[in-house]
Amino acid sequence: MAKYYIAAFFVLLSLYVSSGHCSQLQTVDGKIHISIGYSSGCFFVQIFMHQVQQTFERYNKYVDMEFIPWGRTMRAPNGSLVCQFGEPDCFANRVQRCALTLLEGDQAAQVRFVLCEFREPFPAFRQRSLACAQAAGLNIQALDFCVSTSFGDSLEGPFQERARLGMDFYNRIPHVVFNGVPVLDHHIDVFHRGLRTVVCEALRNDPTTSVTSCAGDW
Repeated sequence: MAKYYIAAFFVLLSLYVSSGHCSQLQTVDGKIHISIGYSSGCFFVQIFMHQVQQTFERYNKYVDMEFIPWGRTMRAPNGSLVCQFGEPDCFANRVQRCALTLLEGDQAAQVRFVLCEFREPFPAFRQRSLACAQAAGLNIQALDFCVSTSFGDSLEGPFQERARLGMDFYNRIPHVVFNGVPVLDHHIDVFHRGLRTVVCEALRNDPTTSVTSCAGDW
């Protein structure tokens, strides 16, 4: 029965996209801001990060990626966080919030850190390890200080607020918001045809970029 519903979903998705409902993503001043909402323990996020890597490797000069490790996290009456995939999810999300904050201004390092966390052995989520700091060139003592002190607590509110826009609109993880405006067509297009293809086509349609073909992005 589950297979039937999955198949039906993708049939409807194909009909929706092929019927021309999708609005075209556009650049803003020659660039695309991409906010990615997710949670560390989600299997589908692990898969999606391959698309993030491919997109960044090819179009990093045109994209501004924002990672928001919050997902469906909720706050208990005592103020503690309750995460969708349990305590390991909470810990790994906290590690990523700290690392992303400490690496602000260095997008390449942020991407390296996040990709490291979603590869085997999934250091923070499965091992409670800060090993990905090395991959990003981040001082492990600085990261540990953030994770283990109130500095890490202070990041919860800002990240929760940043996650709200995409979660309220899509109620899905992972979710993608382009240029600060959630658009269902864009979200569906990404998961139907791939992030790299969607980004490439927007860049190709902007004559101020050097992107002229998306032949290799399908």
